Amino acid sequence: MAKKHDDRPKADKGKSERFVDAKLTAAEFEDVDLERARFHDVTLADATFDDVGLERARLHNVGFAAAHLDDVTFAGATLKNASFAGATLDDASFAKATLHNVDLAHATLDDVSLAGATVKNADASGSRWSDVNLRDAQLEDADLRGLRISGCKLEGLTIDGVRIDELLQAAKARQPG
Repeated sequence: MAKKHDDRPKADKGKSERFVDAKLTAAEFEDVDLERARFHDVTLADATFDDVGLERARLHNVGFAAAHLDDVTFAGATLKNASFAGATLDDASFAKATLHNVDLAHATLDDVSLAGATVKNADASGSRWSDVNLRDAQLEDADLRGLRISGCKLEGLTIDGVRIDELLQAAKARQPG
């Protein structure tokens, strides 16, 4: 999972970075701490984020379409109307984050934590999730059609009142061999 590194440059104490009405297409963010940063109406299509801390950040109307995010943490962040359509997220954390109106269609999530996150009104159709931690996550009104899940931690996952981990365990027990 994404880790916070003490050697990342930090913004002035008590002052959070602000990005408003910005087109940062193909921008590169590397080894930077943007804790509590504010993003509003920002385009980050095809951007690259490597070792970036966005803990407790607030992102509203932000597009990460086809972006590459590696070792990035959104822990405790709030994301509203955010698009990660076609993006690649590797070693990222959304632990205890709030995501509302999020587009993950055709995104690739590998080694991502959504532990304790609240996700409302999300489109994850056609996305691929591998080694994703969903422990204590809440997904409401999500489009999961065509979602491929493998190697994910699903303990206690419930969909419309059905415990999926128990359902999968029973199905595997019935398989021959």
